[in-house]
Amino acid sequence: MNQRRLPDGGRRFVVSLALLAGALVGVSGCNGPGADQAAQVAQSFAQLAGTDTAQACGLLAPGTHDEVEKAAKKGCAEALGDDDLPDASAVDTVEVFGHDAIVRFGNDTIFLARFPEGWRVTAAGCQPGPSDQKPYDCNVSGG
Repeated sequence: MNQRRLPDGGRRFVVSLALLAGALVGVSGCNGPGADQAAQVAQSFAQLAGTDTAQACGLLAPGTHDEVEKAAKKGCAEALGDDDLPDASAVDTVEVFGHDAIVRFGNDTIFLARFPEGWRVTAAGCQPGPSDQKPYDCNVSGG
């Protein structure tokens, strides 16, 4: 069998292409700076909402925290316990748009905003809404 060798530049191109493909596989479903951190906060919130609502409240944006308490007329931890939030599942996709992020799970969508102290949940328990005017219907939302 006659083997042909790639010139040095060709080998570098193939190696570079392989490294790029590996890097893309490693970040599939994530985009933008801060996507990993946004996904981590969303995942933590989803897990804590079912086990430790007080800690989950600590991951809410200030306006969302206030709105949860105002709407339920009770403390955040008790109010989150009453909300019908989906069980935590694996992250499907993460999209970052400047200071905002959307983290989609198999059974939930969580919206986040970046604050000086890090990513905070602005809406959770979100399912596709009935129309373009209301693209998502969320169990937990605020500002």
